[in-house]
Amino acid sequence: MINQIKSNKKLSAYLSHNIEDAGMQIEVDNALLEDEYIGIKLDDYYMGLKLGGETPKAVDFIVAVDCECDSYALYILELKNVKSAQQFTTKDIEDKFETAVCRFMDKEYKDIFKNPKYKYKQVKLYLVSSAYLNSLGAGTFEEYAKLLKKIGKKDSLTKDIHLSYKAFYFYGMRLFIDREIPPNPVIKKIV
Repeated sequence: MINQIKSNKKLSAYLSHNIEDAGMQIEVDNALLEDEYIGIKLDDYYMGLKLGGETPKAVDFIVAVDCECDSYALYILELKNVKSAQQFTTKDIEDKFETAVCRFMDKEYKDIFKNPKYKYKQVKLYLVSSAYLNSLGAGTFEEYAKLLKKIGKKDSLTKDIHLSYKAFYFYGMRLFIDREIPPNPVIKKIV
């Protein structure tokens, strides 16, 4: 899959090993070699098509990771460097993931992403935002995780928020958008 993505002339200008956008960077596992993963800068790809008013909203990255034996992990990432979650809407985020999953992977590039010779160990959708740190007053991911764990035990709000997002379907999998804060999630092989 990685080689098929890299050899695609339409995608070549939008490939990167640096998973960064809007001043936020996602961590890549140190054990992962550059030939074992590739990021497609999806929003730049659609802007590059010069569709004018027809340009769809799209997530920042789709990252494919080779987990060996024709098994892969996909990380579909929207990065938002904002002070508050009120600076983006659920509909906008859903539209971006809809473009990635239902248009790009399921239709336009199904020869890559729905190729029957590839198997998926994991496909994850992530909204990565600095807003969650700010809203909980946490300065580090560890502090955020501890606060979220406490909230989760006492309140179902985090579960209700997760369930409020639309389900996406790809290759027989039901996918939901998970929320994270940078530098997470870590791009890595799934064994």
